[in-house]
Amino acid sequence: MSFKKNKTNMLNYLELTKPRIGLLIIVTAYLGYYLGLRSLESHMNQLSEWVTLFHLLFGMFLSCSGACVFNQYFEIDVDSKMNRTKNRPLPLNKIRPINAYIFGMVLLVVSSLYLMFFIGSKVALLSCFTYITYVFIYTPLKRITTLNTLIGSIPGAMPPIGGWIAATDGIGSPAWILFGVLACWQIPHFLAIAIIYSDDYSRGGLKMLPSVYPNSKITNIYMIFFTIALTCISLGLYVIKYANIFYAIGTLLLGLIFIYLSIRMLSDISIVNAKRVFYYSIIYLPLLVILIIFS
Repeated sequence: MSFKKNKTNMLNYLELTKPRIGLLIIVTAYLGYYLGLRSLESHMNQLSEWVTLFHLLFGMFLSCSGACVFNQYFEIDVDSKMNRTKNRPLPLNKIRPINAYIFGMVLLVVSSLYLMFFIGSKVALLSCFTYITYVFIYTPLKRITTLNTLIGSIPGAMPPIGGWIAATDGIGSPAWILFGVLACWQIPHFLAIAIIYSDDYSRGGLKMLPSVYPNSKITNIYMIFFTIALTCISLGLYVIKYANIFYAIGTLLLGLIFIYLSIRMLSDISIVNAKRVFYYSIIYLPLLVILIIFS
């Protein structure tokens, strides 16, 4: 009985860390690291490079987990009002708020020290900046302004820069392109979610575009603009000769589909079309990563 209770408790803490977001962080940090090594004409054929990669991904996963814990800690009241979040561990009191706070703080301190010791001060400071921006700027802004989605895209786009720095000890153009790609990708992705759960966000008191401007096309204009920007920026790797023509053709096709799905919503702002954008955004990113790696 005690084992079962401990297992359930561990699963609750794991849920608090949002491991799926951590997986995205790992993939994008790896991409930055991979391209950084390529800029040095290295192809990950040294054991030390793999060891560095492990420490980088583990440290950034811990940092991301801590940020997710604090995000939920500060939004217990909001999550308890929303159907999509009311069954999370904190609203259901499966984990006491003070324990979640301590857990998040431990993850913050451990991840910072881990990255400082095994990777270096630059990546550790970048991780702290990302953590602070996400928890103490983006999270409270969700209650204040619809610009929260734009601001929240900044910490979400930082992992590839951390990966590049871990590989090269500097920042290059490809890292900034990856940053731009991730920042732009997040806008249509999260706006689609905001359309699908518009009533939920209103109930929770969060300032999302579809909730604040329910009868306006401003959300769709944002989605179209950022899918176009995403397509243009992703082609940057080809422009600076970091990817071949097959990558350019592939990423252009992916982008045009994304743009089409966003434009389609201008005439029909529906949950069905929003779900199409959302699910395509989930497919888009791994396909783009594959194109980059094999280009």
